[in-house]
Amino acid sequence: MEVGVLLQKEEVKPLLADYVKSLYVSNNGENGIYYHDATLTNGAGDNSYRYAGASSDVNNYVCFGSTQSPCPADNLYRIIGVFGDKVKLIKSDYATSALLGADGDYKEKYSYDSSKYKGNTNNLANIAGYTWNYKNNTTINSGYGSNTWSTSLLNKTNLNKNFITNIGADWAAKIAETTWKVGGNTWSNIGTQPAKTVYQNEIVSPVTTNTTDNATDYSAKVGLMYVSDYMYAAPQDKWTLVGYNGSDASKDYRAATSVNWMYMGLYEWTISRTAGYADSVFRVTNTGDVLSDGAGGAYGVRPVFYLTSSVNYASGSGSATDPIVVN
Repeated sequence: MEVGVLLQKEEVKPLLADYVKSLYVSNNGENGIYYHDATLTNGAGDNSYRYAGASSDVNNYVCFGSTQSPCPADNLYRIIGVFGDKVKLIKSDYATSALLGADGDYKEKYSYDSSKYKGNTNNLANIAGYTWNYKNNTTINSGYGSNTWSTSLLNKTNLNKNFITNIGADWAAKIAETTWKVGGNTWSNIGTQPAKTVYQNEIVSPVTTNTTDNATDYSAKVGLMYVSDYMYAAPQDKWTLVGYNGSDASKDYRAATSVNWMYMGLYEWTISRTAGYADSVFRVTNTGDVLSDGAGGAYGVRPVFYLTSSVNYASGSGSATDPIVVN
């Protein structure tokens, strides 16, 4: 009697981008996801799928850089959204010098008001403060630095050298080379505008005013969040708020901190320049609004990157205790 051999068919795992898109069923906001097509009121209109809502309600955690279970807290990232065929991640908590290095644009341990910090309090003492572009600038303007991203050591050394090295070659290979929009725009075109206008001025029509390289694009694996990323992480009813509205906090993103999963409670850099000056950069403050400051300030940093389109979903619900695992 011949013995047959039963071959078990290997389960085919979906692409991570397809898995995230499948969670969007039909209604914007369902499962914390909004589809930003041309019909979405006040949306980006770029056909992205973006997570938005209160942190506890948004299951967009990914374990990246580790195969341990449970996932180490320092390896938790969160999905900003799906853009084309690529998934965009941001580190869930602020980086330490162990990850980004104490060279480049590192200045000191984070030293500003941390009373609103929403992360792991055990990590607070280790969070690093980085200048945006100070140490490599030979024409420092009264100590404020330069806002040209291509010359920044935070960019070149801390994010695109140290971070890439420290996560290891196998994980670095999962990160896609990306064209970052680095021209930014003026304060009046970003700082005092709602999300849709910010997206247009920051991503669609950035400017070269006051740059030293006359460029709006920069190619690299790792960057920082855009102002519009932060604004669109709040639900749709907040997208009419502006970044900053002076003394009236009810009309800017200070009114959205409880429902914006990206808000973490410390001063934090974005990648976007305040183009009216040669030394000013947009940042998110510890109270949740969007302001600008000299590039020589030392604030928190969360690496942002796009995964290659070939990365697969392996398991996980996306919660902090059961993050998505990729392969």
